[in-house]
Amino acid sequence: MNKPLQSISLKTLLRPWLAVDFDRLLVTGLTLDSRKVVKDNLFVALQGAQLDGRTFIKTAIEQGASVILSQTRDLNRHGVITNVSGVPVIDIYELPVILSALAYRFYFSKETLHKVIAVTGTNGKTTIATLLANSFMLLGKKSAQMGTIGNGLFGQLKSSVNTTLDPISLLAELHQYQQKQVDYTIMEVSSHGLSQGRVTALPFHSAIFTNLSRDHLDYHGSMESYGEAKKTLFAKHSVKHRIINSDDQVGNDWLQDFPDAIAYGFNAMPGTKKQPYLRVTDVNYQAKGIDFSFESAWGDGHISAPFYGDFNVSNLAAVLTQLLVENITIAQLETIFPKLNTVPGRMEQYFFPEKEITFVVDYAHTPDALEKALIALQKHKSDGRLICVFGCGGDRDKGKRPEMAKVAEAFAEKVVLVDDNPRTEPAQDIMQDILSGFNHADTVTKIHDRTQAVLFLLENSLPGDLILLAGKGHENYQIIGDTCLDYSDRELLASLQKQYNNPVES
Repeated sequence: MNKPLQSISLKTLLRPWLAVDFDRLLVTGLTLDSRKVVKDNLFVALQGAQLDGRTFIKTAIEQGASVILSQTRDLNRHGVITNVSGVPVIDIYELPVILSALAYRFYFSKETLHKVIAVTGTNGKTTIATLLANSFMLLGKKSAQMGTIGNGLFGQLKSSVNTTLDPISLLAELHQYQQKQVDYTIMEVSSHGLSQGRVTALPFHSAIFTNLSRDHLDYHGSMESYGEAKKTLFAKHSVKHRIINSDDQVGNDWLQDFPDAIAYGFNAMPGTKKQPYLRVTDVNYQAKGIDFSFESAWGDGHISAPFYGDFNVSNLAAVLTQLLVENITIAQLETIFPKLNTVPGRMEQYFFPEKEITFVVDYAHTPDALEKALIALQKHKSDGRLICVFGCGGDRDKGKRPEMAKVAEAFAEKVVLVDDNPRTEPAQDIMQDILSGFNHADTVTKIHDRTQAVLFLLENSLPGDLILLAGKGHENYQIIGDTCLDYSDRELLASLQKQYNNPVES
């Protein structure tokens, strides 16, 4: 019989939290999903908001689980062991709180975790994570990434349900990367993941803060609570290098709270202890991208890259700062940045030469992100109009809907409203909420179906028009009711490009 890739005695695994006399009972894996249990796995039964994992204990045992850890909210039951079909079921108080440390102890008790870089903030996480992973690969370092657009080695991502995985899946994924000799993993860390303790035990090599703007208030309740959730990454987690955007008001405040932090941005200055910094100086907006100069504690340089907008200058500055922390030379960075790939669903261009119009697909789905995308495109567009196409998700923060409208009306010459994952809310109700934010709602075009909206714009736009198709970015689905339908802005436009740019001769 093959020896499992990873195993540990139950007695050793639980030692920090509970003394148990199961020295010979080996655990070969951890899981929260009873369907994924294999022989000698430990099944963790949590009392979730939607499902109670304890109802799946029998299934886990039938699948071959050697031990069950069952969440209890009664401190007096902590450590109580019940025998179920010959398998110990151990009640653990505050099991969700220790889950990250438990998983870390299982996967990394005998080896040192490779360098993991956390990226958090409202906007820019995916771009920074992807560009860092791309940069490391160009520099001959093996990299992986975890986040919104998927998990895996750079260029080999597999889709993920959540930006930040549950603690067990997250540590299992990192362990797989370790076996593949990965040098760096760049991980997007969400406010949900921080609030729910999914990364509590991880020792981060670096943590990067991008910015804070309105999002997820349906979960956090207030901007203050949302900001505090993000701040815990820097204040309560093990982090070697703190890298913070000085141009964001919240980030600037945090730089005062963390005097050892490294500042980056247009306003970056050395910290009180003369900490390293990176300050962006001159920016030029070109037809095919941007270039900018910078001053830093590591020296001065000039960067060119195939991206658009001030927010991407900020994203690139964050990437630059992290790479300089790794002692990569400025000369090397000036060589690799022009070679960076565009990020799926982040300011991706689709040009239709016959029509002389350009669509840009971007994930912008918050007022702040939409404003930044529109301002960026205003700087790069030529003679035509800037058209904004967007919608808002159902069963989510309703307060941002009229705010999105105000942004679109202020920074675009024409607005088209479409659906964007209406979920269980009536799409027309969502659209009415958005319309309430316009001063001139009668000028807004309303087309629920995104495909029809794109076709309408293809036929009715003017030469030189630049059309921002916002909200879905890399997503390849549309959620209507409880049904997840196949749909992708990117795939639609790529298909239409072939039809319009390479017409079949009759």
